[in-house]
Amino acid sequence: MKFNSYIFDLYKNSDHGKKVIESFKPEVGEDCYNLSVRYNPVTKTEPKDLFADTVDVVYCYYTSESEEPTTMQEARDSFMALADRGLRVENDDYFYPENYDIILAAIAPVSFAFYVSSEFCFPYLFQYNFFSLNKTADLFDIELPVIPKKSDYRARCEYYMDLCETFYTFRTENKLSPSELCAFLYDFAPNLWQRNAKESTPRASQAWFIGGLVCEEDRQLDTTFWQANAETKRGDILVHYQTTPISAITQVWIAQTDGVVDPFFHYYSNAYIGDSKAVPSVSLKELKADSYFAKHSLVRKSFQGVNGWSITSEDYNELLRMFRDKGADIDVLPKLYAPSTPENVHIVHERDVEEQLLEYYLHKMGYEEGRDYIRQLSVHAGRKVRVYSDYALFYSDKSGYESAKVLIEAKLYMKSNREIETAFVQARSYANLLESSLIVLCDKLCVIVYERQDGFDRDRYTKYYW
Repeated sequence: MKFNSYIFDLYKNSDHGKKVIESFKPEVGEDCYNLSVRYNPVTKTEPKDLFADTVDVVYCYYTSESEEPTTMQEARDSFMALADRGLRVENDDYFYPENYDIILAAIAPVSFAFYVSSEFCFPYLFQYNFFSLNKTADLFDIELPVIPKKSDYRARCEYYMDLCETFYTFRTENKLSPSELCAFLYDFAPNLWQRNAKESTPRASQAWFIGGLVCEEDRQLDTTFWQANAETKRGDILVHYQTTPISAITQVWIAQTDGVVDPFFHYYSNAYIGDSKAVPSVSLKELKADSYFAKHSLVRKSFQGVNGWSITSEDYNELLRMFRDKGADIDVLPKLYAPSTPENVHIVHERDVEEQLLEYYLHKMGYEEGRDYIRQLSVHAGRKVRVYSDYALFYSDKSGYESAKVLIEAKLYMKSNREIETAFVQARSYANLLESSLIVLCDKLCVIVYERQDGFDRDRYTKYYW
């Protein structure tokens, strides 16, 4: 959906909207901490004094001491100068030069200091919660910048300024003040996408190891945040190995979200997990003594690098054996589903997916090409620019009035979350042009359906297997 000024004006003129907008005019670091905790509760684990002190120090000794930027480039240069050169306060290093990892960890308080000093910046309150940023971007058709690679810590720091540029453009195009942009990002938009009902959890087609100690508070939560493989998919099984001093597998979780790459998270990728089930403790010592796991590379490494380690179906079945031998009722534990290509088809190329699977089932449902669906529907996407969707179902191809209720994109095999996301973003652009209600992505194994609810959300889908 596009930003609607009329609806936002109703919000900002309401008592609630006025209160939220006014709150994003903080006076001291403690005000910034309170805002961070209110709109991103995960950050309540951050020490309040350290957070507030960081805001105040960066503001007092850096941003307020510098000339106020008059262009986005000047704002970018100022932020990167802090990251590159560090910050000295009374002959002590508050931030060491080129200590980019620390800037990433402190992005929320540091961004507040830049926000109160420059119209080009905004406070970044999506730390450990990049999912929310994606949801807002999806809902309002905002194209986010490409995330830098994991090893490029400087570029990951600069990604904050990439976001500033994106949202400054959005803000000025929609005539929002800086505090109104904050109210939009952290209150108005989330209230829209949070009202959508929770989708059913797909069957698990992959299992992963995760690791680390679990505190009692995490056990009581419906969902919690954890480092995970970026290829984790909602519904996947996560086997939890608790590290020293426990050194044992103690529980199994289900991924509540797809894995996401988060440039401001030290370990780069994470997911929200839930539906925890306790299992009989299987210690590292027992695994090393087991005839199967004694040869397992992760066990031989004593679970070094455990988070995001892929588990094969054979591995998982052997773990279930060990749980059963210790008295567990393994029928209540999640099971892996192994999708396979349908029988009597031979898939080598993308066109095979289209002909042998997609078109085959469309015809089985009574849909005919040229009457109900069309391939390569040509759509105007700008001056002298045309794009072509793979398939348009229930369509109109009248020039200048092209539309389709269902937009379908076919791929040979989307083996990673990044490939799925790329296909989704491409399909969403076509679907917005065609005013489609459904996006369908398919490959040789599965069909992924996204339904428009105010907008399309990359994390809200239903998955089927052929």
